[in-house]
Amino acid sequence: MDARTVYSGAPDLYEEHQELVRMMSQLPLRERLVRRAALADRSALAVPEADGKAVQSVFSAALKLAAHDQVHGTAAGPVAPASLCPDSPLGDLRAYIRQEYAAGAPRPSRGQPCDS
Repeated sequence: MDARTVYSGAPDLYEEHQELVRMMSQLPLRERLVRRAALADRSALAVPEADGKAVQSVFSAALKLAAHDQVHGTAAGPVAPASLCPDSPLGDLRAYIRQEYAAGAPRPSRGQPCDS
């Protein structure tokens, strides 16, 4: 999924960060994970890919979201949470974050476990 399309209606990065900080304890866990992952993805788009910290934030957030979705069966799209692992390409992790952000609602997950 194209980041521009998925995040077209998303709030400003600063506003989203402030909202997450303010609402953290009140948000359902999955919503918090999806929004934090999307924030990491969007933030990483604003810096060079060589920025290891930004890339690591995307990896970490995507894997936390995927682990939650795999346990709770809440993934929404064609990229299955079980197919993601620490060795997954950055593009796969971003695709997972974007599909979940775009879907907005939990659905049963599908897919084969990652072999790594």
